Amino acid sequence: MFEFVIIGGGFAGLSAAVNLSAKGKKVELIEASQKLGGRAYSFTDKSTGTIIDNGQHIMMGCYRDTIKFFEMIGAKKNLIFQDSLKVNFLKPSFNLVPLEVSSGLYPFNLLTGLLRYKALTLKERFILLYFFLKLPLSSGRDLTKITVHEWLLEENQNEHIRKAFWEPLTVGALNTSTNKASAKVLKDILIEIFFMGGKAAIIILPGHGLTESYCMNAMNFIETRGGKVITGEQVEKLWVDGNKIKAIQSNKRIIKDFKYVISAVPFYSLDKILRNRKVIPDPGFQYSSILNVHIWLKENNIDKTFYGLIDSGIHWVFNHGTHLTIVRSDADELMETGKDEIYEFLKNELFKYLSIDENNIIHYSVIKEKRATFIPSNDILLKRPGIETKLENLFLAGDWIDTGLPSTIESAVKSGRMVAEYFG
Repeated sequence: MFEFVIIGGGFAGLSAAVNLSAKGKKVELIEASQKLGGRAYSFTDKSTGTIIDNGQHIMMGCYRDTIKFFEMIGAKKNLIFQDSLKVNFLKPSFNLVPLEVSSGLYPFNLLTGLLRYKALTLKERFILLYFFLKLPLSSGRDLTKITVHEWLLEENQNEHIRKAFWEPLTVGALNTSTNKASAKVLKDILIEIFFMGGKAAIIILPGHGLTESYCMNAMNFIETRGGKVITGEQVEKLWVDGNKIKAIQSNKRIIKDFKYVISAVPFYSLDKILRNRKVIPDPGFQYSSILNVHIWLKENNIDKTFYGLIDSGIHWVFNHGTHLTIVRSDADELMETGKDEIYEFLKNELFKYLSIDENNIIHYSVIKEKRATFIPSNDILLKRPGIETKLENLFLAGDWIDTGLPSTIESAVKSGRMVAEYFG
């Protein structure tokens, strides 16, 4: 008998299973697809034989739960940590304007880094610096009634500052426009990144494909402690009797021998297998998409690991040596656009910003994640559920529950740790 059955093998499910296994609990994790990782996995591109991620995922030094998770499963060595924050921003014609923080005395090094950010005029840099100096004093301000855009306007962040600094940061972190995102969510993120220690702001990247970076390590951790990980099994229904789940029906079997069920799938998936029982009130999530395009070059002469593009339809370019990964967050307007049309748009942006000629491009692959993240709007803040439900043996994990974070890897991993800690 497995005490816990965990539904979903993404970051949230694996985190819950790993943390419970570390406490000596016996878990069985069931994943519907043939692979672990949820929305963060890697696969082999058929045309090139290259291992690529379904989408580029970055982490930061303030991702404390995620870093601890990688440490627990022995996979921290698979991550690449910056020594100090450096983001290479680009203007057109390969005009490099880095945002760079030295390894000097914290937090003065962060403030100095902002003052040296030459994508902004000197006056604009002081306006930005003043915003950050005021930020720790804003703890008493209720920002749950305004959007990020409204907050930035109140703080005299003009259009140029917003385009050259705030939009790459906020759209990348929240995966939605500043007109939709809650100002409170952004404030909480900024406090975590810039005021929680000198290493909180650094960028962390997977050193290998995502599956290779953590999925196998997590599975081995669980199974060596008596747990079981099953892929390719779809949970179809949770049978409820009174105030408890009595059985789990999958496409292969009916499971009755368990004490607790932990759902680590998105709300819409859980709602489906509960057959619309009002166990969890519908939070009314709206979702935002991410577009990832992998591009292979005949010659890759780009020397930086990643770039942020200022005032472009492309937000980020990541250099993997064998290929580039192009990321457009908040990409709803491109979800119904054909792949050839997307490619035409992207190649023009690549030429404009990185001087990459289309004759140097030999292959591309377009990946659309239509419901990548929920939109962290003000009206959703109080509707996110906790780990407990109306059923006494059903518990929740996932980036969408109330972790206090937006829909990120850190939120997913934190949720798994939270539900494990509920059991001691």
